[in-house]
Amino acid sequence: MKKTITAYGLAESIFSAMNTRDLSILEKNLAEEAVFDFPGTEKINGRRKILLFLKVLFRNYPTLQFTIEEVLIDGERACVVWNNEGKSREGTVYKNNGITYVRLSEGTIIYISDYFKDTSFVKQ
Repeated sequence: MKKTITAYGLAESIFSAMNTRDLSILEKNLAEEAVFDFPGTEKINGRRKILLFLKVLFRNYPTLQFTIEEVLIDGERACVVWNNEGKSREGTVYKNNGITYVRLSEGTIIYISDYFKDTSFVKQ
């Protein structure tokens, strides 16, 4: 039997994975058919593609730390208010604020969508 995780614990685990760059917990909690809607990209469909996208993000931003400001929960939905800072691989300092919306089904992540204050880094 798969252990289910609360919406709050799940939201925290996403940012823990981002800060430690250990995607194993996130991988266990992503549904196979999960969708990630990230600004400046097409929707990313499927666990494998989402994890690959995050690994590429880690290469492009070798330093990137998130701080959770607030987590709002409504049943199987979570909204995480965060800020982050880091450096790109070219050494450019990066800071942003945003919200990540997460939807669960039966204790696994089925949908993630990010909303940023500053999208200037996204290549059109």
